[in-house]
Amino acid sequence: MRHPFRLAAILSLLLCLGLTATAGADVAGFYKGKTLRFILGASPGGGFDTYGRTIARTLTKHIPGNPKIIVQNMPGAGFAIAMNYLYNVAKRDGSVIGGTNSGLVMKQVLGEKGIKFDNAKFGWLGSAGKATPTCMVMSRTGVSDLKGLMSASPPVNFGSAGTLTRDTPLILRDFVGAKINLVRGYNGTAQIRAAVRRKEVDGYCSSWESVRIQATEMLEGKAGDRLVPFLTSGDKNEPVLKNLPLFTDHIKNDDERTAYEAWLAPYKFFRAYVTPPGIPRDRLEALQTAFKNTLDDPEFRAVSKKIGIEISYLSGADIQGLVNQVFSIGPGAKARLERLVKGK
Repeated sequence: MRHPFRLAAILSLLLCLGLTATAGADVAGFYKGKTLRFILGASPGGGFDTYGRTIARTLTKHIPGNPKIIVQNMPGAGFAIAMNYLYNVAKRDGSVIGGTNSGLVMKQVLGEKGIKFDNAKFGWLGSAGKATPTCMVMSRTGVSDLKGLMSASPPVNFGSAGTLTRDTPLILRDFVGAKINLVRGYNGTAQIRAAVRRKEVDGYCSSWESVRIQATEMLEGKAGDRLVPFLTSGDKNEPVLKNLPLFTDHIKNDDERTAYEAWLAPYKFFRAYVTPPGIPRDRLEALQTAFKNTLDDPEFRAVSKKIGIEISYLSGADIQGLVNQVFSIGPGAKARLERLVKGK
């Protein structure tokens, strides 16, 4: 005679397997013959657009039912227009997904206008890439490390073009104490690099993932005219960065450290993808699995390498944890972030 508890366990396992198979069949049945809309909040031709379209081409074969996928660009307001649409207008049945800018999390926390969605309620599929904020200075200044920048006279001019290139130097100046002067008004990092070559500015901060590809010639320049990384947010897998000091080593004030870590969190899921809130759980889980399997797909990896995009996977659950971290900052840290980001 079988032990009653063992028999119950076997029946329970069979029931779970049956339910899982049924759920999988239901998901495949929903997507079979359908067209999934992939909304991108970026203009055609840029980095976010390239990532999204490359992912879309492989994603279809990993979603049960293999739906067709069409990519639609919906640029404007730093991705806010696309995310407002996804949150308030798009169907909540799993037939629409979107590529978002992780910086919108911070904008929501600071109450910026135009944010008509709650990042905590999106269904996070995962992220395909991170950004590692890193600061660099030209060797012609005579400054080669953070110590030299702390006593630079006159202050070293740093170029600024947008959120990352603006906020990071301000953190360097206001939280760390470096002697720099922020020069605003450039339109993108390409213009900043050109300004560095013209000697209008002598340093800038940006994503290391972009710098090492776009500024290779400057990083390998002659001894007196070389772009020198000196401070980073941290990536011990990068040979150039692994021995550099970290921002967290030099931010001593507790509120400023908390503010910095909250500011940094979204850059860990820089190229993230979401669904509208409230889609059926089985479809969300299927899309999360399909997203991970897409990034692991050898064909996708080969194409990504060929066109020069770097893949760094972070799960939807991990992103949700980082979003919660940003939302949980206390009033002291939030006040410092407002002063930093909004210039208050």
